[in-house]
Amino acid sequence: MKSILLGVVGLVAIAGTASAGDIDATATFVTSHDMGVATNVNTGRDVGQFYNNMASFTGYAAINGGAGVDPANASNTITKLMADDVNFHPYFIGQTINKMYFTVANLNSTAVSARPRIRIYADNGGVPGNYITGWSFSAISFTATQVSSFYFTPGVSLSTNHVWIGMTFDNNAGATGATVAQLNNLGQGIYNPPVVGTSADKAFLTTAQGSFLVNNPAGGLFNYNGSPVANLGFELDVPAPSAAALLGLVGIVAGRRRR
Repeated sequence: MKSILLGVVGLVAIAGTASAGDIDATATFVTSHDMGVATNVNTGRDVGQFYNNMASFTGYAAINGGAGVDPANASNTITKLMADDVNFHPYFIGQTINKMYFTVANLNSTAVSARPRIRIYADNGGVPGNYITGWSFSAISFTATQVSSFYFTPGVSLSTNHVWIGMTFDNNAGATGATVAQLNNLGQGIYNPPVVGTSADKAFLTTAQGSFLVNNPAGGLFNYNGSPVANLGFELDVPAPSAAALLGLVGIVAGRRRR
């Protein structure tokens, strides 16, 4: 079984207060992959994708770690937040996200029930900046030694095409039964390359645990020197564009290439 413990290099911006909270959501299971086995996945989504890094599982996963007392809720136990940079075509700015797919890796030898909590930030000079939106999911039981994928319907749009998407895990104030040790063995699958959109060979890990409903979370960038490329599994879809819209997008791209 191949797994990766995270190495963090350097510290970045100090956290500030954001203006929005997060949204309760329920995720739907899609599929699971065995750890240590690279897998080519034919997603076959019948929608318009504006970012997709869910097609090639590398066999690796990265764990969040750092579980401890939640600064926002002393009865809750929560991990650090790990995030990846996501770049998509400006054409999709302002379009409603129809579905978002994400992955969870459980490196424990038993199933673990926990709440994944997704956050999206605008880019700030190569690290997560202003908080945009986020979701806290109903508790999910994650299968042992598997990387599982899920989707949900965000129903939101983004006003920028360069964002950071991150995730933290908690035990919902003890309600899920997950221990500190078990939470420390939860993380995200590493996929590469993106088949729609781009992502640099870097990811971000906060310096401490928390829910991170804040701007500019404190943390640092890391990678694995290209083996594997530090890209986490996310996919963002919009309703399938019309033929006219597709022709317009092709024209935009062709014009930019000529210039």
